[in-house]
Amino acid sequence: MKFKTYQLGELLGIFLLLASAATQMFYLEPLKRDIEWRLAAFSTQQSAQVQMKALFDNHIEMLQFLKAPEGMVTAAEAKREQNLDRFKVADANISDFMIDKESVERYIEIIVIALFALGTLLAGLGRAIEMHARNRD
Repeated sequence: MKFKTYQLGELLGIFLLLASAATQMFYLEPLKRDIEWRLAAFSTQQSAQVQMKALFDNHIEMLQFLKAPEGMVTAAEAKREQNLDRFKVADANISDFMIDKESVERYIEIIVIALFALGTLLAGLGRAIEMHARNRD
């Protein structure tokens, strides 16, 4: 069985459509889910950071109001800075991840759209040529 050129083009088009769908299903969607999960974790982390800062600020103000020894106030301030520094490192980690993955996601989306468009065009063109050839016979 010998394939005609337009049939090979149609077959290639169908293959590109399948490749487009597979890329979206097995790479792009999991990447988007990962980004969404990290954003949700980041949002929770930001909320915790604000609450922790408010808690320590209230604690320090209460110590100052009660005229606690300066050592207790200084220790509370140091503990606040230590805890907030951990959040800053986590903030930097999530922002680095987002910056790295955003460009990859954009390029993959463009590739998926191009594969889908080219596959659809080839499959449709092959089908149109075959229909035209049948009408001539």
